[in-house]
Amino acid sequence: MLRKYRLKSTFMELLMTDSPSGKEGNLAKLLSSILEDMGLDLGFDSANRVTGGDTGNLIAYLPGDDTLSPLMLNAHLDTIKSTKGSTPLIKGDIIKSDGNSILGADDKSGIACIVEALRIITENKLPHPPIEVVFTVCEENGLLGAKNLDYSMIRAKMGYAVNTGSPLAVVVGAPYHNGITVKVFGREAHAGDALSRGINAIKVAADAISKIDSGQIDEETTANIGTISGGTATNIVPGFVEVKAEVRSHNEEKLERKTKEIASKFEESCELFKNEIEGKIVTPTVRYEIRREYNAFKIDEEEEVIKRALNAAAGLNMEMETCLTGGGSDANIFNEKGIKTALIGTGMKNVHTKREYINLEDMLMCTELLIKISMCHNQTTKGSR
Repeated sequence: MLRKYRLKSTFMELLMTDSPSGKEGNLAKLLSSILEDMGLDLGFDSANRVTGGDTGNLIAYLPGDDTLSPLMLNAHLDTIKSTKGSTPLIKGDIIKSDGNSILGADDKSGIACIVEALRIITENKLPHPPIEVVFTVCEENGLLGAKNLDYSMIRAKMGYAVNTGSPLAVVVGAPYHNGITVKVFGREAHAGDALSRGINAIKVAADAISKIDSGQIDEETTANIGTISGGTATNIVPGFVEVKAEVRSHNEEKLERKTKEIASKFEESCELFKNEIEGKIVTPTVRYEIRREYNAFKIDEEEEVIKRALNAAAGLNMEMETCLTGGGSDANIFNEKGIKTALIGTGMKNVHTKREYINLEDMLMCTELLIKISMCHNQTTKGSR
């Protein structure tokens, strides 16, 4: 029933359509044409008024048995960076980046699997509930599409985000995420003639960073110092530096504790670098902004959305397990908005790197699973929810 060549062809067409965050318009047009040819109804919201991008979220509707509760399928249109000028390499069933940029399997493999599943369902007139397909924008730069989605366009209360690795695992939970921006203010001075009258903001920040325990903190928590920028010239003592960091945890108490710890290290370092300048004690200062990027979710394995995925896998003789992820996705936002959403994998590997690749067989497995899930959904009526 599955058409391997067609899935591959669709995926390659998607990969060759550049769609970095905020510039998903061409890909949205391509998908609109594909979905309209399949007979789906389409709509766009106005999320781009907030994101500043060239298109809003694309929502498509496949009519189904209206006595059944709608099912949502989701993938995101954007890639972490541009793939313009790159040509995917194909060797057998392996499709990989040519090394000039990312491949874009995150998340164009998810889009391709959803499209092929919809084609099989419509061509074979398989029984299914109403299916709502949500292709979001700006997932990679803060889940902005999902955060600004017009939820009045969505009826489904459960669904699947097709945006993770192994197709043999259903993701039932993802962490909280705090973003941290730290601004350290020192004192500029000439680096040759007036060195003693300056306070090096980069040294203050470096001291704090050296004392922060980052990486894998425990099995639930991670912390990362992501960027540092500051200074204007080699002959000027830098008076300002900005550091961006993040903390993720499946435990909110641990998240907040680690976030406060990072902020406190910068405050402590400021005290260590105070300097007497022109008869006065001058202490560097720090300001920080803490943002809750998204909240965690954890879905009980007895919930219908998880049982349905596991039952679908069993029906295909696939040994599927449940797991947690350390990354965030649109599913975090959907769950917060009351749409029970688990993650299904496509087989994407080494995402966000020039070593990204995917096996077409994994994509076929994901597509089969999506079809089976849609048919399993046929077993639950509105009245039984």
